Amino acid sequence: MRKIVRMKNYLTSKQKQVLATIIDLTQKLGHEPTLDQVRFALNYTSTSSVQRHTDSLKNLGYLNKNRELSLPENDQTVQIPLVGNVACGMPLLAIENIEAYIPYDSSSLRGNSDNYFFLRAVGDSMNATDVNGKTIDDGDYVLVKKQDSPDFGKRIVALIGENATIKRLKRGDGHIILEPESNNPANKPIYVFEEISVQGVAEDVIKKGVND
Repeated sequence: MRKIVRMKNYLTSKQKQVLATIIDLTQKLGHEPTLDQVRFALNYTSTSSVQRHTDSLKNLGYLNKNRELSLPENDQTVQIPLVGNVACGMPLLAIENIEAYIPYDSSSLRGNSDNYFFLRAVGDSMNATDVNGKTIDDGDYVLVKKQDSPDFGKRIVALIGENATIKRLKRGDGHIILEPESNNPANKPIYVFEEISVQGVAEDVIKKGVND
């Protein structure tokens, strides 16, 4: 069973920025960066500022305590960002939207890990079992592969106004249907008569509370 980080410890905007920079440099360099490399990438004037944030990240479990700037996972694991509330017009993976990072088995991904993100499910509109036996319950973490084109028949993430919604995408007669898959009859399909902003396709679900 895949391990995920505990999500109760939220990061400040500065901590998010430092962690994102460490992850990016680690991927680019092929090894953990130095404090000075992180300082240079962030355009900080001193390494002490970086050190203060990395010490906090270690205490929160986002970095290994026994090594300088190493990420706490093995070679088969990558850090996938958990995206929070999505503001209309703001890039989905902007630093402001990232709440945390979830380690995920890279061998289960199709293509580059940079094309993936997690969303936390809200509500019960997708809690019915589909043909693959995957349900999406309130609080679950949904793995999404970025895609901006409609993929009919798939569970997609669509941006409607300022809110991201996960629904089954279907064709209607002159319109698009965002179909819930729910045990709750209060959840109704959404009919869309214009182009929708597709953010990606839901590929996996990590159930809330699963930590090992």
